[in-house]
Amino acid sequence: MKCPAIITLLGVSFFVSACVGMCQKSHEDMTAEEVVQSYLDLAFNISDMSQKADLMEWTTGNLEAALAETSDDIFRQAYIERKYQLNRFSLVERRDRTPRETEITFQLDYRDLLTDGRSSSGSASVVTENTVAVIRERGLWKIRDVIGSKTTFDFPLSEDSRIEASPSSASDQE
Repeated sequence: MKCPAIITLLGVSFFVSACVGMCQKSHEDMTAEEVVQSYLDLAFNISDMSQKADLMEWTTGNLEAALAETSDDIFRQAYIERKYQLNRFSLVERRDRTPRETEITFQLDYRDLLTDGRSSSGSASVVTENTVAVIRERGLWKIRDVIGSKTTFDFPLSEDSRIEASPSSASDQE
């Protein structure tokens, strides 16, 4: 099995194991972190337009308004016709602001896909760290807004663009 296939399998395993624990819980019993994980699990596995309403159930405020205003075409491009392969997801930090408001920072590591939907070792690797505001509203934790985002890109080098040091002597330069 090749490395990208193993990474994909690990990513799927993470989401399945995360969902097994959380799917048995009602939304009311979930922590803020579990709500963020559930939202991302759904967002990365949307297969049809009807799931937009399901995604909105995890949101409130600015994020809910942004999803509601998103056209079907943009939603389809962003969630259904994905042009990336998720490699890894992790929660980085939780900062409690008040008893009913917290900030959750998570990191996503993914690879851009080629136009035919395949991953390639030549594809850019992207790591994004996002912070979301999560509030407790009517007994439920909901994601209100994305309040911080930081993204890095790693473009693989071609063999032609690699620079290698070679030993040289003083007599070579004269």
